[in-house]
Amino acid sequence: MHEYIYADRILQSVLEQMRTSGKPRVREVKVEVGEFLDLSNQSLNMAYGILSKETAAAGSKLRVKILHGSVRCSSCGYSGRIEPKKGEHAVDPVFACPKCGAPLKIESGNDIKIVSIA
Repeated sequence: MHEYIYADRILQSVLEQMRTSGKPRVREVKVEVGEFLDLSNQSLNMAYGILSKETAAAGSKLRVKILHGSVRCSSCGYSGRIEPKKGEHAVDPVFACPKCGAPLKIESGNDIKIVSIA
């Protein structure tokens, strides 16, 4: 599950922030996650909870906001969102442009950002 990789990266950033700021405790970590990462809110929270046990961040809550992504086609200029086709579980950015069929470039929605640590 790739949620554990991202949860560990979040946790390591939180722990580093705690060390550098001298914060003894963290209650809440807010993150924004791009939809193209295909991270489940529930799985990311579970992974964070497991990984943060017995660390300085133990007991902190992870608040996840999923952000829509956007793509651009260099062939026809299409810019916007891509929607999953019927029966698909997630948006896959390797899909072709919905207008002309050319490959798409991801403009946003393929990253994760820590918004706040409280």
